[in-house]
Amino acid sequence: MLSSRRLIILAVIIGLTISIAFTRAVQVQVFENPKYAAAANDQQIETRITLAPRGAIFDRAGNLLTVSNRAYIVRVDTRTLTDTATVATALAPVMGKPVEEAQQRIEAILEDRKSLTPTLSTIVAYNLSPQATYQLTRTMRSLARGGLLVDETWARTYPYGPLAGPTLGFVSLQPVGYSGVEAYYDDRLSSAIGQRKERSRLDLLVITPTQSGADMVLTLDLSLQTYVEARLAQAIRDTGAGGGTIIVMETKTGAILASASWPGYDPNRAIELAGTPDARLLRDPAVSDVYEPGSVLKVLTIAAALELGQVTTRTILTDTGRLVINNKRIYNSDRGRYGRVTIEDILANSLNVPTAQIALDMGEEAFYERFKLFGFGHRTGIDLGNEASGVLRTPSDPEWSRTDLATNSYGQGLTATPYQVINAINVVANDGVLMQPYVVQQWRATNGEIIRKQPVQIARVISAETARTLRQVMMRATRRGTPRAFIQGYTVAGKTGTADWYLKGVKQETTIVTYVGFLPADDPRITILVKLDQPRSSRWAGPTTVPVFHDVAERACQILGIPPDVN
Repeated sequence: MLSSRRLIILAVIIGLTISIAFTRAVQVQVFENPKYAAAANDQQIETRITLAPRGAIFDRAGNLLTVSNRAYIVRVDTRTLTDTATVATALAPVMGKPVEEAQQRIEAILEDRKSLTPTLSTIVAYNLSPQATYQLTRTMRSLARGGLLVDETWARTYPYGPLAGPTLGFVSLQPVGYSGVEAYYDDRLSSAIGQRKERSRLDLLVITPTQSGADMVLTLDLSLQTYVEARLAQAIRDTGAGGGTIIVMETKTGAILASASWPGYDPNRAIELAGTPDARLLRDPAVSDVYEPGSVLKVLTIAAALELGQVTTRTILTDTGRLVINNKRIYNSDRGRYGRVTIEDILANSLNVPTAQIALDMGEEAFYERFKLFGFGHRTGIDLGNEASGVLRTPSDPEWSRTDLATNSYGQGLTATPYQVINAINVVANDGVLMQPYVVQQWRATNGEIIRKQPVQIARVISAETARTLRQVMMRATRRGTPRAFIQGYTVAGKTGTADWYLKGVKQETTIVTYVGFLPADDPRITILVKLDQPRSSRWAGPTTVPVFHDVAERACQILGIPPDVN
């Protein structure tokens, strides 16, 4: 029998144990209950990201160019998938691939997830319709197989397919805008991200509500865009060119009414093109590709000389047919010598030698100051993603020489995008003012307010008087040099440009040809650029680009209702 002392000790121990247990219970229930409740909830509740639809995009007349529709994404659940062959059989139809290829894709994902740095996406099918998704889930249930996860999302749809594709851009699966309007305005087009927590299918708590993205209205005219793309495709066939671009700009505002590039792409297929050799097509050459514009820039050299008072319409210059600078010989394109010439003669016959002499007499400081004002060497600021700036070497660059000054005067030795070229020539059409080109004219803010974009004047480059004088000179030179540009009832002014094609720095036998013109020449409403890469029918701009300009200008006047200015 235990002694009384031992009984007392045992009673104390039991009492302390009960006391500690009671104290801990109170602590958990009263003081730490929130922590344990949260832990329990974390084990039962899954937090998911929810998205509202991305903003729609319309043309200037309200035609729907892109919209978001409810769709589904299928992902491989690498934790539960074991029977790859059976799952591949069910998945292949919605992937649009043979069963063997679907199985290879699944097995590659499973193998990739074993590495320390997995690189492959677990997504195996995307933008599925509700019907296709329902059929897939039924099949998986009938097979009693797991291993796939289905996420609800919003798929971007482009009703007109490739029409204006490079300008619109496309959206990735994330979803993030790539290229074009989709990239530049990604923050406005994107919906606000919300969260939701699920305890069960019947217990849904929305933590943060979602909000749809802003709708956008573009400056593009669908009818004109349709014609321009068709005419560019015809020009590619007729000339055998490897590519090309046509841009139609509203002269006084900088609004882009149409922009087409070939080859283009269908934004509906952009995601499947990514990761293939055709991924190179997923860009807008009008804004991202640079080239030597050629003689079209003679207009700007003469504009600068007129503005500085260096020449007038009556100034007589001497064309010797050859100019030597730093041991480099410069000739006219036809190797001719024209003797006494005016600035009209220079433009009508596209003479290199007197143009270079004008630039040399002007001096590098004045020349490059003016060319920078025309927009070369820096981006235009157009509201499209991935804009390039081109290259304009100046005397501060170690590689620059006076030879550059001479060749830059007629558009060689510098590079620019098609948008930079049309915007610079548009200065002459727009009474001397450089505009910021743009493609979005308004959008709807999150509070419902309509935000209208106003035209932006970047700089006055030349006086209105100089611009009007030069337009008259260009109009007369156009009649002499490229009469096919003229349209019945309208005055037209423009300039051709031909430059050598370089591949990895090596000069090729082919050329890049450009024509930029505007009309009506006395009071221009539209400015048009036509550019063709490596035409086979002729290496010159006149026979290749001018007929295209004529047709586009004529149709644009009809569609836009531009009245004739001559009888």
